[in-house]
Amino acid sequence: MFGIEAWIIWTALLVIFLIIEAMTLDLLTIWFAIGSLVALIFSAFGLPVWSQVTVFIVVSVALLILFILAIKPRLGNFINKPEATNADRVIGVEGIVTVDIDPVQATGLVKVKGQIWSAVSADDSFIKEGTAVVVSEIRGVRVVVSPKIAEQKN
Repeated sequence: MFGIEAWIIWTALLVIFLIIEAMTLDLLTIWFAIGSLVALIFSAFGLPVWSQVTVFIVVSVALLILFILAIKPRLGNFINKPEATNADRVIGVEGIVTVDIDPVQATGLVKVKGQIWSAVSADDSFIKEGTAVVVSEIRGVRVVVSPKIAEQKN
């Protein structure tokens, strides 16, 4: 193959595809790495270059299509799904203000699920200690809260 031993090219391609896969973790080039490995094995047995190239293409494309059509849909629930962290679990939860939330002095603490959080009010208003609040989001290390609206009885 162009004056270079075929096994050198297949080994180089295998290494290149594995490096790209390790850098991206997209499960895209791994199939070409496997195709390169099979072609390298064909090369080791002294099979012609055209058969090595053919098996590389067939194996790589077949594995890629198999992954896209059969495996990836089943992994869809696990791939690219943001995991809820412990912090995310307090969003939408009620808490109680333990230290006045004062946007002017940048103070305020809230107890949510037994944990004390630094807090800011959603509308930059003052919220007095002892007020029931609901966490709407997390900004950095602070929870963003709004006073809980009392349920009105009709």
